[in-house]
This record gives sequence, C-alpha cells and structure tokens, in this order.
Amino acid sequence: MDVYEIIAWCKEKNVALENAVVLSNMPLDITDTVIYRVLDTVKGNGKTKVYGRCSDKTGREQFVLVETSKRVSEISFPVFIGIPDEIGPWSTQVLSATSPSSGSSKGEEFHTKLMSFLKQEGKSLADIQNVASPALTLNTELVGAINSLVQKCQTASPVETQNYRKLHTFSGLTPTLNGDEDYEVWAEHTTHILEEWQCSDNVKKQRLVECLRGPAADIVRFVKVENSSATSCDYLKALDTAFGPTENASDGEVQKYLPRKRGKALCVYNQAR
Repeated sequence: MDVYEIIAWCKEKNVALENAVVLSNMPLDITDTVIYRVLDTVKGNGKTKVYGRCSDKTGREQFVLVETSKRVSEISFPVFIGIPDEIGPWSTQVLSATSPSSGSSKGEEFHTKLMSFLKQEGKSLADIQNVASPALTLNTELVGAINSLVQKCQTASPVETQNYRKLHTFSGLTPTLNGDEDYEVWAEHTTHILEEWQCSDNVKKQRLVECLRGPAADIVRFVKVENSSATSCDYLKALDTAFGPTENASDGEVQKYLPRKRGKALCVYNQAR
C-alpha cells in the first residue's frame, strides 16, 4: 500500500497519521484478538486499536489499519512483527517524517481526490509516473492543475455515480421476453445513451454488459475473450452483426459471434432468422 492510499485510508477512518500503522501479509481469517496479541510484543507502542481492514490485490491477504496511543515516531516499530514459529511475520508501514502528511489540508485533499479519480478509471499512481517526465516535480502549480482536472472530470461524469440513466434490457431471445425489447428499438436507444454519456469507455462497457441477458450477453462475452481491448463500439457492432437486419452480415459472420451453448434459445433465434 503506497503512502497516498494510507493517507486516504486514515482520513476515511479519522485516524491521525502520526499514530497510524498499517499491517500487511495478514491472512483474511485473522481475528482482532490475535492482532492485539502480536501488537503487545512491540515495546512502547502504548494502547492500540484496529480501525479497518481491506484485501490486497490478490484477494488472499489483507491490510489492517491500527492506531497507537503514542506517536509512531516515538516507537521503535520493527519492519516485521509476529510471534516466532506461531504467528506471522507481518510487514508494518508507518509514515516517516518525510512522507506527505496532513499538515497541508489542501495537499491531502488533492491526493484523496486523485486516488479516488484513478480508482474510478482503473488506474494507479504508477500509470501517471510511467507517462510523466523523469524531471517532473509535483510542485504547487502542477498540483493545482491536476486538482482542477480531477474536479472537472468528476463533475462531467455523472454517469459514474448511481444516478446514471440505466440502459434497457436486451437478451436477443425470440419471442421477446417480458421486460425485454426488440433489437432495433434497443439499439437506437443504447447508441443514443452511450453517445450522450461523458465518461470513460470502460464505464460504458460495464453499463452495456449489465443490461444484456441470454444470447446477447454471451456474444459480448465471446468478443471480450477474443479481443480483451475491444471497445463499447466493438460490442455494439458484434450485437448488430448477430441481431440486426440480415443484409448487414452473412451467416458466417453471425455464427462467428453466436455461442455454442444455450441450445434451445439459439434454435428459436435461428428459426426466426
């Protein structure tokens, strides 16, 4: 977990940075009782309290946020803690004196917004570092510029909140199921909505997949497997190939996207074509 993620986590849990310790490499089923038992082996850390847990990227281990009654700068906190031949070892992270702190509320607010924005876009700080010039420094002017960009993107992307206009349901089954729509009506509505949304294509693909059922969902799933970088437009083209007017595609093109399962539903679909 990087420094900025720790800062955002501490702010969320209302834990002072100078009293925060993050434990990692911990099993998901570890109990607070065991954690406190291990923390008691660290001399001089005073009283401790577990404030939060979150899984790591593998989903097999977790991070645990702990607050100490004493400042971590006053404690000789080891890099690893545990009980030999019984528990651990677990890695520890504390914020050093040179780490970004809450001393600047503006800087902290910026980093929190930046982390939130990157998470929505499926990106990380490493992606920014990869495209940034090696000589680039995060000065006040740059922070202000990126902060403005984050706010603009968040304001211009209402679809990424729970208030987005939901797409109509489409399955591709014949006869049409209750609550389902004919392809032509659904395609016109969906194309209009996707063009209207001001958000990333990843979000568009996610919303598109959410509204699909049956053979239509299978077709998009096959396109995704065939081309992991496929766009929302690619998804719509594949659906149009399968369910649009017959003059749009040959039988061979249709069969390219139709899945081999869901036999009964596809038989009804093929008979209708």
